[in-house]
Amino acid sequence: MIIKTSLSKPIYEFLNKNKIINLNLIGFLENVPDAEVYVDNETHPTGVMARKAYFTSLYTENDDFLNEVLDTLYNKDGFYGFRAVYRPIAEKIRSRFLVNWESLNALYYLPAKEVDMSLIKNPVRSIDIKDAETINHYYTYKDEISLDKIKDDIENRPSSAIYVDGDIASWVLIHNDNSMGIMYTKEEYRNRGYAEDVTIDLVSKILKSGHVPFLTIVDGNNMSPGLASKCGFIHEGVFTDWFGIISGTPKEFIELHEKCDEKFQKALEGIEEQLRTNTIEKLDCMYILAGKENNSIRIPENFKIEVAESNGRKLLWCTTLAEGLNIENHKRKVFIEKLMEIVTNKEYEFRLILGSIDGKPVSTTAFLRLVDDVSGIYMSSVTENTNRDKVLEATLLEALKKVKDYDMYLSFISSEESVSDFYKGIGFTHTCYRKKS
Repeated sequence: MIIKTSLSKPIYEFLNKNKIINLNLIGFLENVPDAEVYVDNETHPTGVMARKAYFTSLYTENDDFLNEVLDTLYNKDGFYGFRAVYRPIAEKIRSRFLVNWESLNALYYLPAKEVDMSLIKNPVRSIDIKDAETINHYYTYKDEISLDKIKDDIENRPSSAIYVDGDIASWVLIHNDNSMGIMYTKEEYRNRGYAEDVTIDLVSKILKSGHVPFLTIVDGNNMSPGLASKCGFIHEGVFTDWFGIISGTPKEFIELHEKCDEKFQKALEGIEEQLRTNTIEKLDCMYILAGKENNSIRIPENFKIEVAESNGRKLLWCTTLAEGLNIENHKRKVFIEKLMEIVTNKEYEFRLILGSIDGKPVSTTAFLRLVDDVSGIYMSSVTENTNRDKVLEATLLEALKKVKDYDMYLSFISSEESVSDFYKGIGFTHTCYRKKS
């Protein structure tokens, strides 16, 4: 049984048995007093979980505790985030849910009890709160709430910065889990040793407060490990991951799908009859996230796709779609003209995908952006009767990879129920059914 509780001595003692692994979680518990805290036993816990709003932090070696937490608190349809979870635990969680984003990190900490302040070559001081907006401007993960978090970091925890003629040039802060972060040096001030100076200064402040200086470095960042090592940080094989999961079918997905279809129907005005059948059937509404395609499917070597960018290639795309839909010859010219007006209209930000075999156009599909990284998939067609499903499969798979270049990461598609297994084989996930009118 999981028990809702508050930060206590037994919790500290349990987490400190594996202190380095739990540095983030300990910091989060210390700095976020209104977080929900759960354990399996208040006097002798074998698992601790803390969450506030979207994000959860947890540690356990007890699979029963982990499973009960997931079964009890994450069984409702929705989106949930996990922060700085020890990788073996993170992998268990990810295996149970659909992951919609992840940031894989290595943890570095400083084992020293003091640092050599003589290594600092430039004047360093705390960050002025007025510079929070500047820091947010350069922040890699800037979003609608990052400015408030940065202000909280500056006002409630130590920070270090170098100022040049009153201009903040280089800085580093401490997050609400006690990890060092948001380190940045403006380009015009680089190669002066500023990053090392602010790091050493902040490390000294952390050590004086009785805490362990630590930071996490995202996989693929080839510059930060060198600076961390230079400042005395070590990595002992501990990885802590940030990631998001989708549980069930969030109602937001159904609403977004409907909005995609509404935008598409508005765009189709004048040619909608040629793009739909007269039968009324149940549609299977589905979505797919970038990177969730079935990569085990073999793509024919002679098959290629392209994004039709120029008007000439867009016209070829329209012509190929008309052929794939078997538009009658006497109606084809008008259909193509009206379709060109639609797909070249900037209001509808279409990305047109043209598939070809040995250079001959054979397939189409189109991604219609709704907002940000959300799009709907429409107007898929194949001109070849032989291996029709294989060509369509290859078109969609390659297109899903290609549109990531255009920041399209969540895509919706509707399928007649009778062929929905085809799309699910590509990697699409069912959300709901609705009638086709």
